[in-house]
Amino acid sequence: MAIRGLLLDFYGTVVHDDEDAVDAVCARVAATTGVPHDEVAHTWWRDYCALADDAQGSSYRRLRDLARDSLGRTVAALAPGHRGLDLDELVAPMYAYWSTPDPYPDALTFLADPPVPVCLVSDVDDADLAASLDRLGLDLPAVTSERSRAYKPAAPSFDLALELLGLGPDDVAHAGDSLTSDVTGANARGIRSVWVNRTGRPAPTRGPLPTWTVPDLAGLGDLLRGDVAAPVTALRPGAVSTT
Repeated sequence: MAIRGLLLDFYGTVVHDDEDAVDAVCARVAATTGVPHDEVAHTWWRDYCALADDAQGSSYRRLRDLARDSLGRTVAALAPGHRGLDLDELVAPMYAYWSTPDPYPDALTFLADPPVPVCLVSDVDDADLAASLDRLGLDLPAVTSERSRAYKPAAPSFDLALELLGLGPDDVAHAGDSLTSDVTGANARGIRSVWVNRTGRPAPTRGPLPTWTVPDLAGLGDLLRGDVAAPVTALRPGAVSTT
């Protein structure tokens, strides 16, 4: 079945992710507390994921709140009693980046004339995505975690994006850089998945497997332009599309 619409992740796919801002926070915590940087990063990610998993539906909480509170939990666990860190000051540059991210040039080219209708699907707060799109001059339908009151890979964000496009799971593909959030979430919803592997990570051999892999959004455009007129089964699942 041809792809008639695209669900598209934003951070890490259309724009650079916040890894530099996150790394700076971890470095600051490590320097102040003496806890190794990697331990801070691992624990913070674990604590964030635990909070995000619980922040669904009536228990939804904004990304900014989850980021700050999970960092507080991390500091309390790794350096109990330490009082030399101001959480609000620590996360402020990360918050700022979410509304002023740096775009990938190939993404802007792709979105200037996409082969099929696009709906963004992003785990971010409404105001930050709106500011980002305005800054980049992009006018696209979008589903945020704040709007769906859920975080990927949970189904609500995918379902709302399908509703906005007026299409069903069989009609679309979802593209993103995260095997956990994007590929797992799309696969679970019966949506074909495209892993945007910008950094050349090794292809997975188990767990969530993408339908296709592309190196960037230029490759995604090639894939979609081929699929507009031909069934997607004509392309080899899991392959990097160069045609």
